[in-house]
Amino acid sequence: MEIKKILLAVFLPLIVSNSANAALALDVTRYIYNGNTSFISAIANNESDKMYGGQVWIDNITESDTRPTFVTTPSFFKINGKGRQVFRIMKMSDHMPKDKESIYWLNLQEIPPANKGNGLSMAIRTRVKLIYRPEAIIEGRSGAEKNITIQHLPGQQWLVNSTPYIFTISDVFDNENKSLIFNNMDKDNLSMFRPGDKVNITGKIVKSVSALNDYGSLETYVLNNQVK
Repeated sequence: MEIKKILLAVFLPLIVSNSANAALALDVTRYIYNGNTSFISAIANNESDKMYGGQVWIDNITESDTRPTFVTTPSFFKINGKGRQVFRIMKMSDHMPKDKESIYWLNLQEIPPANKGNGLSMAIRTRVKLIYRPEAIIEGRSGAEKNITIQHLPGQQWLVNSTPYIFTISDVFDNENKSLIFNNMDKDNLSMFRPGDKVNITGKIVKSVSALNDYGSLETYVLNNQVK
Protein backbone atom coordinates (compact mmCIF):
# COMPACT_ATOMS: atom_id res chain seq x y z
CA MET A 1 0.00 0.00 0.00
CA GLU A 2 2.79 2.44 0.85
CA ILE A 3 4.46 1.74 -2.50
CA LYS A 4 1.23 2.58 -4.33
CA LYS A 5 0.99 5.91 -2.54
CA ILE A 6 4.55 6.82 -3.51
CA LEU A 7 4.00 5.87 -7.13
CA LEU A 8 0.88 8.00 -7.31
CA ALA A 9 2.64 10.92 -5.69
CA VAL A 10 5.46 10.71 -8.23
CA PHE A 11 3.47 10.12 -11.39
CA LEU A 12 0.18 11.91 -10.83
CA PRO A 13 1.47 15.41 -11.70
CA LEU A 14 2.74 14.08 -15.02
CA ILE A 15 -0.44 12.18 -15.72
CA VAL A 16 -2.67 15.16 -14.99
CA SER A 17 -0.71 17.56 -17.17
CA ASN A 18 -0.28 15.30 -20.20
CA SER A 19 -3.30 14.51 -22.38
CA ALA A 20 -1.44 12.89 -25.29
CA ASN A 21 -2.52 9.34 -24.28
CA ALA A 22 -5.90 10.22 -22.77
CA ALA A 23 -8.80 7.84 -23.34
CA LEU A 24 -11.29 10.74 -23.24
CA ALA A 25 -10.87 13.61 -25.68
CA LEU A 26 -12.78 16.82 -26.35
CA ASP A 27 -14.15 17.54 -29.83
CA VAL A 28 -12.25 20.83 -30.31
CA THR A 29 -9.11 22.50 -28.96
CA ARG A 30 -10.91 25.65 -27.80
CA TYR A 31 -14.46 26.77 -27.13
CA ILE A 32 -15.95 30.17 -27.91
CA TYR A 33 -18.93 31.24 -25.82
CA ASN A 34 -20.71 34.12 -27.54
CA GLY A 35 -22.55 36.44 -25.20
CA ASN A 36 -25.78 36.27 -27.21
CA THR A 37 -26.29 32.55 -26.53
CA SER A 38 -27.78 30.84 -23.49
CA PHE A 39 -25.43 27.85 -23.72
CA ILE A 40 -22.97 26.03 -25.96
CA SER A 41 -22.60 22.30 -26.50
CA ALA A 42 -19.39 20.26 -26.27
CA ILE A 43 -18.55 16.60 -26.82
CA ALA A 44 -16.33 14.21 -24.90
CA ASN A 45 -15.27 11.21 -27.00
CA ASN A 46 -14.08 7.88 -25.58
CA GLU A 47 -11.21 6.71 -27.78
CA SER A 48 -10.78 3.43 -25.86
CA ASP A 49 -12.71 0.17 -26.00
CA LYS A 50 -13.52 0.31 -22.29
CA MET A 51 -16.17 2.24 -20.39
CA TYR A 52 -14.76 5.37 -18.74
CA GLY A 53 -16.21 7.85 -16.32
CA GLY A 54 -15.74 11.56 -16.89
CA GLN A 55 -16.03 14.85 -15.05
CA VAL A 56 -16.07 18.32 -16.62
CA TRP A 57 -15.77 21.72 -14.95
CA ILE A 58 -14.65 25.30 -15.58
CA ASP A 59 -11.77 27.04 -13.78
CA ASN A 60 -11.00 30.74 -13.68
CA ILE A 61 -7.54 31.34 -15.11
CA THR A 62 -7.15 34.30 -12.75
CA GLU A 63 -6.68 32.52 -9.43
CA SER A 64 -7.68 35.59 -7.41
CA ASP A 65 -11.14 35.56 -9.00
CA THR A 66 -13.08 32.71 -7.42
CA ARG A 67 -16.56 33.82 -8.51
CA PRO A 68 -18.46 31.02 -10.27
CA THR A 69 -19.09 31.94 -13.90
CA PHE A 70 -19.99 28.82 -15.87
CA VAL A 71 -21.57 25.48 -15.07
CA THR A 72 -21.40 22.25 -17.07
CA THR A 73 -24.25 19.77 -17.29
CA PRO A 74 -24.01 16.90 -16.87
CA SER A 75 -20.82 17.38 -14.92
CA PHE A 76 -20.36 13.63 -14.27
CA PHE A 77 -21.06 10.86 -16.77
CA LYS A 78 -20.06 7.44 -18.10
CA ILE A 79 -19.11 6.78 -21.72
CA ASN A 80 -19.12 3.34 -23.31
CA GLY A 81 -16.11 2.25 -25.35
CA LYS A 82 -15.89 4.25 -28.61
CA GLY A 83 -18.89 6.25 -27.43
CA ARG A 84 -19.41 9.95 -26.77
CA GLN A 85 -21.11 12.27 -24.32
CA VAL A 86 -22.63 15.64 -25.20
CA PHE A 87 -22.64 18.22 -22.41
CA ARG A 88 -23.63 21.85 -22.12
CA ILE A 89 -21.69 24.86 -20.87
CA MET A 90 -23.98 27.53 -19.43
CA LYS A 91 -23.24 31.00 -18.10
CA MET A 92 -24.50 31.43 -14.54
CA SER A 93 -23.13 34.89 -13.82
CA ASP A 94 -22.82 38.21 -15.62
CA HIS A 95 -19.83 39.86 -13.95
CA MET A 96 -17.52 39.56 -16.98
CA PRO A 97 -16.43 42.69 -18.88
CA LYS A 98 -18.83 43.75 -21.65
CA ASP A 99 -16.14 45.36 -23.81
CA LYS A 100 -13.47 42.65 -24.03
CA GLU A 101 -13.05 38.87 -23.99
CA SER A 102 -12.50 36.81 -20.85
CA ILE A 103 -10.75 33.43 -20.72
CA TYR A 104 -11.23 30.29 -18.63
CA TRP A 105 -10.07 26.66 -18.53
CA LEU A 106 -12.43 23.83 -19.46
CA ASN A 107 -11.29 20.63 -17.72
CA LEU A 108 -12.11 17.04 -18.67
CA GLN A 109 -11.04 14.52 -16.05
CA GLU A 110 -11.26 10.89 -17.05
CA ILE A 111 -12.11 8.23 -14.48
CA PRO A 112 -10.64 4.90 -15.65
CA PRO A 113 -12.19 1.51 -14.98
CA ALA A 114 -10.82 -0.35 -11.98
CA ASN A 115 -7.77 -2.43 -12.79
CA LYS A 116 -7.73 -6.10 -11.89
CA GLY A 117 -4.97 -6.93 -9.44
CA ASN A 118 -2.50 -4.30 -8.29
CA GLY A 119 -2.09 -2.33 -11.51
CA LEU A 120 -1.83 1.47 -11.45
CA SER A 121 -4.73 3.29 -13.17
CA MET A 122 -3.81 6.48 -14.99
CA ALA A 123 -6.35 9.28 -14.62
CA ILE A 124 -5.52 11.90 -17.25
CA ARG A 125 -6.97 15.39 -17.29
CA THR A 126 -7.39 17.38 -20.49
CA ARG A 127 -7.57 21.17 -20.30
CA VAL A 128 -8.52 23.59 -23.11
CA LYS A 129 -9.34 27.28 -23.36
CA LEU A 130 -12.88 28.61 -23.03
CA ILE A 131 -13.18 32.18 -24.33
CA TYR A 132 -16.18 34.32 -23.43
CA ARG A 133 -16.94 36.89 -26.13
CA PRO A 134 -19.42 39.62 -25.13
CA GLU A 135 -22.26 40.28 -27.56
CA ALA A 136 -21.07 43.82 -28.32
CA ILE A 137 -17.78 42.65 -29.89
CA ILE A 138 -18.85 39.47 -31.72
CA GLU A 139 -19.13 41.16 -35.10
CA GLY A 140 -15.59 42.58 -35.15
CA ARG A 141 -13.69 39.39 -34.33
CA SER A 142 -12.86 38.09 -37.82
CA GLY A 143 -9.28 39.06 -38.71
CA ALA A 144 -8.88 41.24 -35.62
CA GLU A 145 -5.26 40.09 -35.34
CA LYS A 146 -4.48 42.62 -38.09
CA ASN A 147 -5.28 45.37 -35.59
CA ILE A 148 -2.45 44.43 -33.21
CA THR A 149 -0.32 47.56 -33.10
CA ILE A 150 3.33 48.51 -32.78
CA GLN A 151 3.91 51.20 -30.20
CA HIS A 152 7.01 53.39 -30.37
CA LEU A 153 8.35 54.94 -27.17
CA PRO A 154 11.69 56.69 -26.58
CA GLY A 155 14.29 53.93 -27.02
CA GLN A 156 11.62 51.22 -26.99
CA GLN A 157 9.23 49.42 -29.31
CA TRP A 158 6.33 47.21 -28.23
CA LEU A 159 3.91 44.79 -29.87
CA VAL A 160 0.58 45.69 -28.24
CA ASN A 161 -2.78 43.95 -28.21
CA SER A 162 -4.88 47.07 -28.62
CA THR A 163 -7.99 45.01 -29.46
CA PRO A 164 -10.69 43.60 -27.14
CA TYR A 165 -9.85 40.02 -28.19
CA ILE A 166 -7.59 37.29 -26.78
CA PHE A 167 -5.12 35.82 -29.28
CA THR A 168 -2.97 32.68 -29.35
CA ILE A 169 0.09 33.80 -31.30
CA SER A 170 2.54 31.10 -32.37
CA ASP A 171 4.94 33.23 -34.45
CA VAL A 172 5.82 36.85 -35.13
CA PHE A 173 7.44 37.56 -38.50
CA ASP A 174 9.68 40.35 -39.76
CA ASN A 175 9.46 42.00 -43.19
CA GLU A 176 11.41 39.08 -44.71
CA ASN A 177 8.88 36.61 -43.24
CA LYS A 178 11.45 35.26 -40.78
CA SER A 179 10.19 34.17 -37.37
CA LEU A 180 11.43 36.36 -34.52
CA ILE A 181 12.99 34.76 -31.44
CA PHE A 182 11.49 35.48 -27.99
CA ASN A 183 12.35 34.33 -24.48
CA ASN A 184 10.06 31.88 -22.69
CA MET A 185 8.23 34.59 -20.76
CA ASP A 186 7.35 36.48 -23.94
CA LYS A 187 6.34 33.22 -25.66
CA ASP A 188 3.93 32.48 -22.81
CA ASN A 189 2.56 36.00 -23.04
CA LEU A 190 1.98 35.67 -26.78
CA SER A 191 0.28 32.28 -26.34
CA MET A 192 -2.43 34.03 -24.33
CA PHE A 193 -2.20 37.60 -25.64
CA ARG A 194 -4.94 39.44 -23.78
CA PRO A 195 -6.29 42.95 -24.37
CA GLY A 196 -3.68 45.47 -23.23
CA ASP A 197 -0.82 42.94 -23.15
CA LYS A 198 2.43 43.92 -24.80
CA VAL A 199 5.75 42.32 -25.71
CA ASN A 200 9.05 44.15 -26.15
CA ILE A 201 10.23 44.13 -29.78
CA THR A 202 12.85 46.89 -29.49
CA GLY A 203 15.27 46.68 -32.42
CA LYS A 204 12.99 44.33 -34.36
CA ILE A 205 10.77 44.85 -37.37
CA VAL A 206 7.34 43.20 -37.29
CA LYS A 207 5.26 42.64 -40.40
CA SER A 208 2.82 39.87 -39.47
CA VAL A 209 1.75 37.32 -36.87
CA SER A 210 0.62 33.71 -37.04
CA ALA A 211 -2.26 32.93 -34.69
CA LEU A 212 -4.97 30.34 -34.05
CA ASN A 213 -8.45 31.25 -35.23
CA ASP A 214 -11.69 30.28 -33.49
CA TYR A 215 -11.49 26.80 -35.02
CA GLY A 216 -7.93 26.08 -33.87
CA SER A 217 -6.33 26.56 -37.31
CA LEU A 218 -3.22 28.69 -37.84
CA GLU A 219 -3.55 31.77 -40.01
CA THR A 220 -1.11 34.56 -40.82
CA TYR A 221 -2.19 38.20 -40.49
CA VAL A 222 -0.33 41.24 -41.83
CA LEU A 223 -0.59 44.11 -39.35
CA ASN A 224 -2.61 47.09 -40.51
CA ASN A 225 -0.96 49.98 -38.76
CA GLN A 226 1.53 51.23 -36.22
CA VAL A 227 1.15 53.56 -33.25
CA LYS A 228 3.67 56.38 -33.38
